[in-house]
Amino acid sequence: MVAVSGIVNYNGKILIGKKRSDSEKFLAGCWHIPGETIEKNESDETALKRGFMQEANLEIKVGKYICSSLTPTSKKEIKWYECFSETDKVIPGSDLEYVEWVLKKDVVYYCDKKAVSLWPQEIKNYFS
Repeated sequence: MVAVSGIVNYNGKILIGKKRSDSEKFLAGCWHIPGETIEKNESDETALKRGFMQEANLEIKVGKYICSSLTPTSKKEIKWYECFSETDKVIPGSDLEYVEWVLKKDVVYYCDKKAVSLWPQEIKNYFS
């Protein structure tokens, strides 16, 4: 199984989401960079666009591929992309309780330590 994560930029801010507390997923109740599992015959770009529409009611433009990483438990591949939005209007949906725009330099402080510990070095570097 493969997933995609999008670092969505808007006017110097990055979109983060808080996973629903009642979720059975690893990051339940945690702030993180949203992502989406790729469905059968779906491209990375299509999965990202679908995911952000479902999770934040947000249309995005997919930019450059940054890197890939593996989750420590399931060894699921996660492909990381830089993305862009033309608006800051978001509404949480799908498996997110809240969505918030934070300054790029502050993302590492807002995201849960458990989520940050899973980031590959390239993503940590992106925010430093």
